[in-house]
Amino acid sequence: APLLDHAAERQALDRYARHPKFRGIRHLIHGENDPDWIVQPKVIEGLKILADYDLSFDVVAVYPDHLKHVPRLAAQAPNLTLIIDHLAVPLIKDRQMGAWAEQMAAAAKYPNVYAKVSGLGTAAGREDWSAADIRPYIDLAIEQFGSERLLFGSDWPVSLLAGDYGRVWAATNQALAGRPPEQVDAILGETARKVYRL
Repeated sequence: APLLDHAAERQALDRYARHPKFRGIRHLIHGENDPDWIVQPKVIEGLKILADYDLSFDVVAVYPDHLKHVPRLAAQAPNLTLIIDHLAVPLIKDRQMGAWAEQMAAAAKYPNVYAKVSGLGTAAGREDWSAADIRPYIDLAIEQFGSERLLFGSDWPVSLLAGDYGRVWAATNQALAGRPPEQVDAILGETARKVYRL
């Protein structure tokens, strides 16, 4: 759905909306040469069109280039559900939080922003990553968003670079161990049911 060509975007959305499983779109903004591509006025107008169709937009934000833009997108398109993919790929392999945590907190202030607990094994950058590596980042996300705005994602097939679906599922469950069952249930399924109207 071309966000820069609004007539073509509406045509595409009209066509896709006929499919009962169509819920939203994403754009691989990290593949754009301009890290500020997503905040062009024309793109933001394209995002507002998604809201008109009651669709969501997955923000493929890769820290540090894109996460900082999420509050602006959320403010300018307040009726659009934004979902930050992969917790914006924090610097797990370097065991850093710092500015990433601050930018996640800024994004979480907007009630139309959600985040996916996904891709964290890949972000860990090692074959021997474990639940202990990803837990601090999940904990920070829960602290900022609450479980009702977090949803699990497998990141399959990219996750195969750092482990199969079973490993990702198991490590995520281990990282959530000890939390109230309603929080775990929300992250592992109920938030997705709500956001994607499943």
